[in-house]
Amino acid sequence: MGYLIFARISEYYVLLDDAMPVLQVSPGNSQFFSGELINSLVSADKSIFSVAELTEIFGNTLALDGTHYVFKHFPKFCLLISVTSVNRLLPVIKGKKIEGISAEAERRAAMFRLQTKTRLIDALFSSNTSLGDYVHAWAEYLFCDHYSLWIYNKYTEVFTCSTASFEYGKNYIYRSENSSLNSVLDEEYQPECRPPNRDRANYEQTRDMKTLNRIKLNLGFDGTIGVLTLYSRHENFALNAGNHEEISNSLETKYLQVRQLARHTMNEINQHFIESYETGNLDQFLYELADQVCDKYHCEACSIFLHEPASRSLRLAATRDREQSGKPGEEIIYSLGQDSPTVKAFKTRKIQFCYDVSGEDENAKSYTETTLNKPRNWLALPLYNGNTSLGVLRVMNKYEVENDATRIPQNFRTSDIVNLTSLCANLSDLIRIENLFDETQRKLDETSASMSEMQDFNKVFLHEIRTPISKFTLAPEIIKRTLQKKELTEEAMEKVMKQLDDIQVMGDRLEFVAKTFNFNQIVTRRHFETLSVLGDIVFPVINITRGYLRKQYDKDIQLDASPLHSCRVYGDKTLLNIVFNTLIDNAGKYSLGTRKPITVSGGYEVDRDYFRLEVSNYGLPIHLDERELLFDKGFRGGEAIRQGIGGTGIGLHLASRIMHEGNGELLLTSLADPVTFVIRIPAKPKGSKR
Repeated sequence: MGYLIFARISEYYVLLDDAMPVLQVSPGNSQFFSGELINSLVSADKSIFSVAELTEIFGNTLALDGTHYVFKHFPKFCLLISVTSVNRLLPVIKGKKIEGISAEAERRAAMFRLQTKTRLIDALFSSNTSLGDYVHAWAEYLFCDHYSLWIYNKYTEVFTCSTASFEYGKNYIYRSENSSLNSVLDEEYQPECRPPNRDRANYEQTRDMKTLNRIKLNLGFDGTIGVLTLYSRHENFALNAGNHEEISNSLETKYLQVRQLARHTMNEINQHFIESYETGNLDQFLYELADQVCDKYHCEACSIFLHEPASRSLRLAATRDREQSGKPGEEIIYSLGQDSPTVKAFKTRKIQFCYDVSGEDENAKSYTETTLNKPRNWLALPLYNGNTSLGVLRVMNKYEVENDATRIPQNFRTSDIVNLTSLCANLSDLIRIENLFDETQRKLDETSASMSEMQDFNKVFLHEIRTPISKFTLAPEIIKRTLQKKELTEEAMEKVMKQLDDIQVMGDRLEFVAKTFNFNQIVTRRHFETLSVLGDIVFPVINITRGYLRKQYDKDIQLDASPLHSCRVYGDKTLLNIVFNTLIDNAGKYSLGTRKPITVSGGYEVDRDYFRLEVSNYGLPIHLDERELLFDKGFRGGEAIRQGIGGTGIGLHLASRIMHEGNGELLLTSLADPVTFVIRIPAKPKGSKR
């Protein structure tokens, strides 16, 4: 006795043909029957049907050998069991054990589902499965005929096609365009199941499709939106809520993996920052960086333009394309008065982009890199630090590499822009450091030329430059260790940026000293303002000197910050930094024979007219007869000389003069165990009322 098994797929049923292996079952080569048709048998007031009745329902799509069939319906499959005679029906069914037939059918239907699921899992977890392969595997598993995945880039406000089973005439859609894709951006959007729009530009490729299923995907912590569309030739071929959840979880996880790979690329380039950058050798570094961007981000071209203030222009400093790598073969200059996207990116400090280079003005960019494929898309990202515009980094022709090494053109993803923006931020910091280095070097040269006439200034400069030099030495190692970690967390990035900020603070300190032409000018030059004790005086010095003290003197700083919160004083920030730094540096230098930390504390005086900032250390004592001489220029304590500790004898003298000129005082309040100095700072402008 023969029987036919129908396995349920969505609201449809597929015939499991004995002659066809389960893994070959697909929408194109199998017989699908709607749930409505099967339900007509379920709702009939009988379970036995003649061949004529079944032919009327199924048409001639089934090969029915018997004269009558028993219909059995189950949640995940149904059965048509052939019987030879209606009159002999009951004994025949009993004799053939219909329960056994049902059990065998259930086993085959379960095997069909298991093998289909196994095929999906094998595809999803293959070591070289791309995002496109991922989507294709889901479409096959759900027995859909066609598919597409579009991803919305919030930076450019454009949808781009990430992968599709057919060719689109145009693979990008602006948010401003009239497209059903844009409806997905609505926060209230829910999964759709409907007939495809017949006025679609790609209608010819999917004209036989009867149903569109569309799902919104949340592809990452930054709000990236994906739109998965699955097409079926069957009417009302609806995916259920369970399908939606499975697909969403799977594709969102895969996309995070893709982004993680992009982040790994970012880490590799950051490693390049640490290992290859040498101060004073920026050009060579930029040559190598352009190569890195092309190779790691899979772009056919990369160009870096730097601002030249004197000529009000952008100069091509480094490039990589099909014909050249490193130093440009010819001088390429963009005047800042020129109307081009590259100049616009520099002026506005906003990303400029193009998804269809062939459709834009040939002269729009003035300079076009040579690429293997026809120019397709490009990005121009600004380089800037604070309020200073520094240049532009430009990339062209994004691609992906297939298994056979073929380069397939792709659009720039949101993660590409995120990582390239981060790269540009790091590069901007480096360029700023290089500029500070050049400026400082120039000013050091100018200072050296007049050393013989400015001995006091020379001593001050040597005193103030020691900590910055240490910072410039230690910071790259700290940054290198941080960036070598497998995952560059937001906390780690903050640590890197803090090191760069500290370098900039030191550069500003050096800039201040370098711009001050003599000792008296340092002391008397003032810019009074209301300052935060912690934010403007204590932390800028401690953050920079702590590592130096640990390495140089094996000393730590113990800060009692609680009484200092919300405390305000009135003075010159840079000068007070110099005074506080002098006391911290001296405390570390003279803390011999003890492991006790340097302590920093403070608070308002009773009348709140002054704030007292105290620095204490254990170690070398100060003799009583030296107390009155300690702040004289060039004086050095006997214990320091006896221990062979070097110095200029200018630090405390400079600090005392600064405090006097600023209506404050520098006091020595304890000579030994601990030695304590107090910076007495006005809490408000002189003569102002409380």
